[in-house]
Amino acid sequence: MTLLDLCSYLGLGAVGAIAVNLLLGMLMSLRYSPVRLWPHRRIDVFSLHRWTAYLAVILTLAHPAVLLFLKTPHFGITDILWPLHSYLQPKLNTTGAAALYLILIVLISSLIRNSIPRAVWRNLHWLVYPSAVLLLIHSILTDPNLKDGHPDLLDGGKVFLEITTVVLIAATAWRMRIHQEGFRRRSASK
Repeated sequence: MTLLDLCSYLGLGAVGAIAVNLLLGMLMSLRYSPVRLWPHRRIDVFSLHRWTAYLAVILTLAHPAVLLFLKTPHFGITDILWPLHSYLQPKLNTTGAAALYLILIVLISSLIRNSIPRAVWRNLHWLVYPSAVLLLIHSILTDPNLKDGHPDLLDGGKVFLEITTVVLIAATAWRMRIHQEGFRRRSASK
């Protein structure tokens, strides 16, 4: 496995962790209870949501960090932190960096949520949706081989990203559709 492969796998892992985290967050916002509903077990969804967030941030930070160790093409720290002027896929890399910065804002605001007003925390937490959009754009359209900028959209990793995109769009639409009633009213009426 090359460093470029490791970078790709870390990126795929980051997208997977962020997708799971986003889905768990949606369930929590709808007042999902794993005791009342499937799987009828006591599961601490909040802790699972928190740990998938930590995993997502670690993988998201590790993904571009691996690029610093590549001999060719060479990436400097500026290319990672501020990729606007990077010589290789600057727009897509800037999209990925913007997604990372939004994810960090969401994480930091969650870590200090007891010190800030709930409305501020909630509004900052909504940044997870634009960060997911930016992350998926970066992930799907970036050339994982760092060659000609034309990714193979039927590659296994890209298909995983495309399926993840469809699942997140469907889950977001479903969440918006039932946002008023959530799971509490629905399970009480059955």
